[in-house]
Amino acid sequence: MASGVEAHAYLDSLEAADHHQLFYYPAAKYWLLHCLTYPRLFFSPDGTQELLLIGGDLLAVLSPHQTGPQYGVTVQIKRFSVEDQGVRLTGAAKHHFRLRKRLPVEANAELLWGEVEILVSFDELCWQRRAKLEGQSREKHANTTLQRVRGRQFPAYCEHAIYALYDVQVLVQKIQNTLLSNIHGEWFYEPHTERLNGRGDEDECDEKASLVHYLSVPSDEQDPKLFALWVAGNLPLDTTQRRELLRINSTVELLRREIELLEQTQEDIFCVLCSSCSSFLAKTCEIFSVTAHGTAGGTFVNPAGHVFHVLTLRNVDPARVFVDMNRSTEHTWFTGYAWNITHCNSCYQHLGWRFDRVDSTRLPVSFFGFRQAALTGSSGFRQIGS
Repeated sequence: MASGVEAHAYLDSLEAADHHQLFYYPAAKYWLLHCLTYPRLFFSPDGTQELLLIGGDLLAVLSPHQTGPQYGVTVQIKRFSVEDQGVRLTGAAKHHFRLRKRLPVEANAELLWGEVEILVSFDELCWQRRAKLEGQSREKHANTTLQRVRGRQFPAYCEHAIYALYDVQVLVQKIQNTLLSNIHGEWFYEPHTERLNGRGDEDECDEKASLVHYLSVPSDEQDPKLFALWVAGNLPLDTTQRRELLRINSTVELLRREIELLEQTQEDIFCVLCSSCSSFLAKTCEIFSVTAHGTAGGTFVNPAGHVFHVLTLRNVDPARVFVDMNRSTEHTWFTGYAWNITHCNSCYQHLGWRFDRVDSTRLPVSFFGFRQAALTGSSGFRQIGS
C-alpha cells in the first residue's frame, strides 16, 4: 500500500474559517449565492477539495458547459489564506442545487451571483425505515384489532425482495459488498504511513491499512444521502455520467443508478485508455489509493490556479507513455515525491505525471497520477474515465 499523504500540505498553512455564515440551507428554498464554475462535479461530503480562487467567496460550485438546466453543489469553506492575487482555500460539499437564474455580472467574469434552488432529497422509504426503528419498542403494544382492520383495507402487499429494491439500507449494503468483493476494494483503503526498517527491507514494513468509514461502518449506521454522495464522487465516471448523477435528487434513485454503474466495472475487464487516441495505458487493477482519505486519486491545484482531477495508478504500460526527463520537487502534491510530466507515446497528449520518491521512507517507490480528463475506458462501448 502507499504511504498516507497529508492532504493539501503543498498549500502551506491555511487559517480555519469561522462559520458565522449560514451554510446549511433548507431544501426547496431559493437563495442568492456567490457561484463559480468548476470542472469537478462531485465533492466528498466529509473530505476537502483544494481550490485557488482569483478573488471572491466560494459558496456555490457549478459544472461548466452544461446545456439546459444547470446543477451544482454548495461548498462550505473550511480553511483559507488571503494572498495578493486571490484566496487559497479548501472546502467540502453540502447540498445539491439547481441554478434558477444568473444575476448580471461583468463579461467573462469567473465569479457570479445566482439564484439557486436547494434540491429536495425526500425518500419515503427512508422515513419508513426511520419510523420503524423508532417505533420498535411500541409495536409490542400495538392495537391488534386496528391492525386487522388495516389489513382488510389494504390486502395487497409486495414481497420483501420488491421492497429491498428501494430500501436505502439494503442498497447501501449492496454497494459496500460490491466494492469489497472485487478488485476495486483496494481503491478505498486509508494507507497508514509506512516506514522501512533499518535494514531497508521493504517486505517487513508496516502495511496495515484501514477502510474508509463509508465501507467499514454497517449500512444501518450510515447516512444514505452522504453515502450516495461519497460513492458518486469516487467512482471513475465520464462527464456525462457525472452530470446524470448530479441531476438525481432522490437518494434511492441515486443509489440504484450507482449500483448499475458498479456492475459495469464488477470485473477487471475495463482498461484505462488515452482519451485522444485510445491507446491502452493500464488495467483498472492498477488503480489504488495514495492519499490518507482512501480515495483513488484526488483533486489538486497548481500555482497557476489550474485544477486537476487525478487518478493514481501503480503501474502503466511503459511502451505507451513518454516520461519527460526533467524532474522537480517544487510544488509537489505528494510530500516526499518528485514529479515528471508524462505524455501519451502515440499522440503526445499530456496524461499527467510520474511520481518518484526522494524520501527513502516513502512507499510506493513510484506511481503515476493521470488526469481524468485525459483518460477514457473500454469494455465494449462503455467509458469510465472523465
